[in-house]
Amino acid sequence: MIGNKYGKVIILALINILAVCFVYNNVATDNSNIVHGQVEEGEVVKDTAEVVKHVDQTNISDGKSDRMAEHRQSSELDNNSEDTRDTVKQASDTNSESQVSISPVNKDGQDNFKHDAVMSMKNLLSIQIHALRVNRTTTVSSEPVQDEELDRRLLDSSEIDLSPPNPIIISSPISIGDQDSFHKLMDERSELLHKHCSGRENMAGVTSNWMYALESKSLVWCPVYKAASTNWMHNLLHLAGKKEDEIKKIIADHPGQPNDQGRVVAPITSLSNIHNIASKDDARLLLIVRHPFDRLVSAFRDKLEQCHGPQNCTLSNNWYYKQYGKSIVTQYRTKAVKKFGNQYFSKGNEFGAPLPVNRTWRSDSFPSWWEFVQYIIHTSPSSYDEHWKPASLYCAVCKFPYNHILHFENIQQEEKFFAEEMSSSDLIHPRWENRNDEGLAKEDILGKYFNLLDDQDINALYKIYKDDFLMFGYQFEYKHFRFNVES
Repeated sequence: MIGNKYGKVIILALINILAVCFVYNNVATDNSNIVHGQVEEGEVVKDTAEVVKHVDQTNISDGKSDRMAEHRQSSELDNNSEDTRDTVKQASDTNSESQVSISPVNKDGQDNFKHDAVMSMKNLLSIQIHALRVNRTTTVSSEPVQDEELDRRLLDSSEIDLSPPNPIIISSPISIGDQDSFHKLMDERSELLHKHCSGRENMAGVTSNWMYALESKSLVWCPVYKAASTNWMHNLLHLAGKKEDEIKKIIADHPGQPNDQGRVVAPITSLSNIHNIASKDDARLLLIVRHPFDRLVSAFRDKLEQCHGPQNCTLSNNWYYKQYGKSIVTQYRTKAVKKFGNQYFSKGNEFGAPLPVNRTWRSDSFPSWWEFVQYIIHTSPSSYDEHWKPASLYCAVCKFPYNHILHFENIQQEEKFFAEEMSSSDLIHPRWENRNDEGLAKEDILGKYFNLLDDQDINALYKIYKDDFLMFGYQFEYKHFRFNVES
C-alpha cells in the first residue's frame, strides 16, 4: 500500500535530484548555451505559472479519501513527468549563480518527502524564468560572422615573421674620438683576424702583383675591389706628392683604369721589398674591407647588371658581358624563366632588375641577380673575378701582418684618423666614386636583391663568404637568418 501510494512520488524525487546534478554539472562548462533556449518571457511565465498551479493543487488536496488522493496524485505525476524532463533540459543551460530559490512552506498534515519533491520542481522552473529574462537583454546572432581572410590566417601554420623587412648588417655604430681609440680599434681587428687565421697554414701566400707599396709612407696596401679601391688609387697619387695638374694628366692617360693610374706611383715591386717595408716599426699595412653581401651586390650591379665599359657601351665592347654575363645567361636563363616567368625579363619589369638602371642601359641580354647567384654558388671561388672574390682569398690575409683594417661602412671617419697618423690629413679627402645606390640605404638595396633568393641560396652564399664574416667581424640578420650573430 505504501509502495503504491508513494512510489511515483519517490520516482519524481529521484528525477529531480538527477536533474539538479545535471544542471550543476553543465552550467559551469558552457554558460553560453543559454541563448539556444530563448523564447518570449511572457509565454514562459504563463506556462510555468500553470505548471506551478497544477503542482500546488496536488499539494493542497483536501485528503477526504486516501485512495482518491492517491489516484489523483498518480495521475498528476504521470502528466507532469514529461514536463519535468523538458524543464530539466532547459534548466541545464542556466548559470548556477543566477538561481532564484522559492522558499518551501510546509502545511499541517503534508508529507515532507512529497513536499520537497514538489519544491525542487518549482526551483527548477524558477531557474528557467531567470535565465530567459537575462537572455532578453543579450542579443546574439544565430549565425557567426564569416571572415575568410581571418580563417585563412588562423589556419596558416607558418611562423609569424617579426623580423625587419630589410637585412641588418651593422649591429652598432663605431665611434672614434682620438688616436688612442683608433689604435685600439685597429688592434682589436688585427687580433680578430689572427684568431680566425689560427690553423690556416694552407691558405695562399702573398702575391706581389696585388700589392701597392709607397715606401716614402711605409705603406703597403692590398686593394679589396668594391671597397673604396678606386678612391684609394687616387689617394696614392696624392700621398705620392703629385700635383693636381699631374693627377689630371695621369687620369687622362689611363681613362677608366684606376689600377693603372695607381701603378704610376706604386709600381709592382718584389716580394722581398714588400716584406722589407712591412718590417719597419712605422709600417702601415692597409686593408679596407666591406660587408661581404653588400660588396657582392655592389659588384653585380656595377659590372654585370648593366652595360659596363666605354662611354658608348655596347655588348661587343663590354668586357664583363663577354667574359661572364653571356655565359651566365646561357647557363641559367631557362631555369630563371621557369622560376620567375617570361614577364620577369620584360621591359616593364626592368628586364629583371630589382631597381632601375640609370648609369648606362640594360636589356634581357644581361644576367639577372638570381642567375648571377647561381653562377657564384656553382663556381669555385678560386676562379672568381677580383671584384667578387672573398677578401680572405685575395689578399692573403693570414700570411701578411695587416695592422690597419678599415671598414668601408665607416670609411670617412676611419681614414681621417689614418691620414692623421701619416701626417697627411691635407692629402686624403672623403670621396665616393662609382656610386650606384640612387640615394637608397644599403640595407634597402640588399633587401630588394636578397628577397629574390631562396633560403638554400642564402645559406650557400654564406658558406662561400663565411671567412670574410668571421675574420672581419661582419654580421647578417635577415628573416630567420642570423649569420655570425651571438645568441
